[in-house]
Amino acid sequence: MKKINVAVIGLGVGVHHLNFFLRNKRCNLVAVYDFDKKKTSILKKTYKKINFVQNENKIIFNNKIQLVCISSYDNFHARQIIKCVKNNKHIFVEKPLCLNYKEYFQIKKILQRKPRINLSSNFVLRNSPQFKFLEKEIKKKFFGKIYNISGEYNYGRLQKLTKGWRAKIPFYSVMMGGGIHIIDLAIFLKKQRLKSVFATGNKIITKNSKFKYYDLVSSLLKFDDDTILSVSANFGCVMPHHHRFSVYGSKKTFIQNYKDIRILKSRSENKKIEKVKYKYTNLQKTKILSSFVDQLIHKYKKSIVTKKEVLDSTAVCLAINRSLKTKKWEKIIY
Repeated sequence: MKKINVAVIGLGVGVHHLNFFLRNKRCNLVAVYDFDKKKTSILKKTYKKINFVQNENKIIFNNKIQLVCISSYDNFHARQIIKCVKNNKHIFVEKPLCLNYKEYFQIKKILQRKPRINLSSNFVLRNSPQFKFLEKEIKKKFFGKIYNISGEYNYGRLQKLTKGWRAKIPFYSVMMGGGIHIIDLAIFLKKQRLKSVFATGNKIITKNSKFKYYDLVSSLLKFDDDTILSVSANFGCVMPHHHRFSVYGSKKTFIQNYKDIRILKSRSENKKIEKVKYKYTNLQKTKILSSFVDQLIHKYKKSIVTKKEVLDSTAVCLAINRSLKTKKWEKIIY
């Protein structure tokens, strides 16, 4: 295969994927769809040569299309994924994969029936230069034995909760919609599965809004070797969108706080602290999707984010949501 026929469902963040496919010589953009007629009308003026179809079935049942990029609202993902797999489409889906255990096991079951169908998701933090550096150094035991990882997904876009589609759909999870990036990154760095979780949350910031769910969720998780991971999805914070992330090892510590990144090599205050510099471009953000396209065209290549890894991170988030209800430690069911 030298070229792959692709389509996009959902033209919010999906517009970025649309632009990637237009630039990529290995991709032939066959069709796009969004149920918002007003948005579609505006985009048609900019993308005059693109085929805007009237419904998702025009994409899913088109035998010429091999890859579907799903960027619709979260509550549509599972249904669209299942329909795509049944119709032999590879899938690149924006997080989350699904919203509940019923959907999760339906997706897992149909993927097992069709092992040749591949799936990936847009976990962009993996390709951030500082985290690629961190993965490399952890492998070399530069930090010693990792015993604690801490991460915050600070959204900083409150209006998207209170005034956007997140307040209108039947269920929205801030952990599945944001915190999953931190969870995936921690699993990626640790190279282990998480086994159990306890979670709590509140909705103090959005109390008087139309948003009905927790806007802050904090969770405590354990890896197989008892390393502790703490993750917060803080969507009501008064700060720009960013991620705090710390890795604590027996020899050294890595700390990212807003745009400042440091490596601490001593417990003494008098020792020099190393500052890490990095640049992150939009080209690096598209690398996750690009690697997935590479895998579909060249079977010997591996996608940066695999099907199993998407399923595993989703399973962790589902356990977090269950713990929020039971107020107990929950075993993660994969």
